[in-house]
Amino acid sequence: MTFLMTESTSTDTTGHKSTLGANVFHWGAFEMFFMRLGFAALVFIAIKWEIGSLGPADPKKLTGLAHFINLDGLRNLHSIWIWQTITGLGLLLYVAGILPVLGLAPALFFSIGVGTLANSQGAANHSTQLVSMLLLGQFIVFLLPKIRRVPLTASSWFQPSTSLLQRSIYVSLVIFVAGYVVCGYSKLNNSDWQWIQRVPNLALELQKSNWSSYYDTLQPVPESLETVVNLMTKYPNWARVFFGAGLFIELFTFVALIGRRSSFFTGIVIIILHLSISRLMQLDFYYHMAAALIFLVNIPGIRETFAPKKRWF
Repeated sequence: MTFLMTESTSTDTTGHKSTLGANVFHWGAFEMFFMRLGFAALVFIAIKWEIGSLGPADPKKLTGLAHFINLDGLRNLHSIWIWQTITGLGLLLYVAGILPVLGLAPALFFSIGVGTLANSQGAANHSTQLVSMLLLGQFIVFLLPKIRRVPLTASSWFQPSTSLLQRSIYVSLVIFVAGYVVCGYSKLNNSDWQWIQRVPNLALELQKSNWSSYYDTLQPVPESLETVVNLMTKYPNWARVFFGAGLFIELFTFVALIGRRSSFFTGIVIIILHLSISRLMQLDFYYHMAAALIFLVNIPGIRETFAPKKRWF
């Protein structure tokens, strides 16, 4: 947790030192507002509000909090629109920068609670896990708003300073990057460092997953997927090059922490990577692309990112 207390040398409008890479990123109020707005929309959309369609948790397939807390009660919630309204109002507080720790609480509860219950059905889906991790990271930042040499006051929670808002964005960036690096490392570690050599085996996995989906939904397997599987089987070395490039991108996502421009280009590359995967493998990671667009590409801050005074990296 020491990275939550790191300080830089720049100052905000209150005269307090900005924290966590602000001397490199130094996000302004305008762009941070739109980051919070975009993230709030992403969080609300990512929550699986179709709670009633979920079955009970499978005792043999429990994940995360389901090992300690019985989450089946979430399936019996009625008038979901009321909970959606509470969550939405809380997210509006977060966007406004007012009592963000309170504003994020309902969203955090449903994001983790419903997501954990859904993943305890026997078929885990990690499409929304990144959003939950980003949400949890920001919640902890606003819950523990201590900044070195700055005394805690009621305003630390009610209306966080620029330094604290910058900290929440930077922590989100770190969590995003860490998720990709760990994902890349896990591929190597779980394959005895032979992941690239075993890439052609992905053809079989793709066939299994998509035919399984066919038997669940009766939706035909896309012809493009059949083409990709055939190409992977016929040209295994080209498959290794293509998927190896994706692994390289995951392992070196940390370059986004170098500065605004490296963050921008890393975000663009990640979005292109996921669009390619979506097209070739029929695996969609819309929430990951949206998070990259919000925190790495940062469209409202492009002018500042490419200002002549800025260093390239």
